[in-house]
Amino acid sequence: MLAAVLHRIASLRTSRGLWLSAALLAAVVAPLACTPRGELVAVDGSRRMVARDPQSGISVVLTTGAWDGSPSDLGAEVTVIHALVANMGSTPVRLAPGDLDLVDERGFRHQLIDVGGSFVRSGEVDHGYHPGRDISYGRLDWGGEIASLALPWGVLAPGTQMRGYLYFRRIDNTANAATLTWHFFSDQNKPIVDLAFEFFVARSAR
Repeated sequence: MLAAVLHRIASLRTSRGLWLSAALLAAVVAPLACTPRGELVAVDGSRRMVARDPQSGISVVLTTGAWDGSPSDLGAEVTVIHALVANMGSTPVRLAPGDLDLVDERGFRHQLIDVGGSFVRSGEVDHGYHPGRDISYGRLDWGGEIASLALPWGVLAPGTQMRGYLYFRRIDNTANAATLTWHFFSDQNKPIVDLAFEFFVARSAR
């Protein structure tokens, strides 16, 4: 990332030359060096949160700090949350990128980053996945394990489950707490239930 910044600074040199480059370098590098690091945890300090809705049969397990793929420092660029979603009800459940909201304590929304993974139920034709209730999520064509380990989107049949990682714009450098709300819908676009998870940012003492 720093190499890209330095390249950008070099390309912006004008007749003021080194003075402009040094000023830009100071303005960009200083915030990077001071960016606080932290990780999302539950109110009790644990990294695992579980929510179940008995009426619909939907259960979700979210785990932070679980990324063990490549690149190993992915958490320095984005907020990574592992999700396990189980549908133990009788209604097909939609998994879509636009059905998740991560909002911090100030009311700012941290965009989900969709890497494009999807699945289809056995015997169905792949027509692409539903975008969800809100299409303001981001999209990056990351390859490798970031894409292969991501939670895929599609319709979760009764009696099945799906797991994978969710990626969001970083939250630990701008906020101290956030709520992740997962708005679940049926495959017929009918609301089923909203499950909410309260996160806090834990930072180690310097």
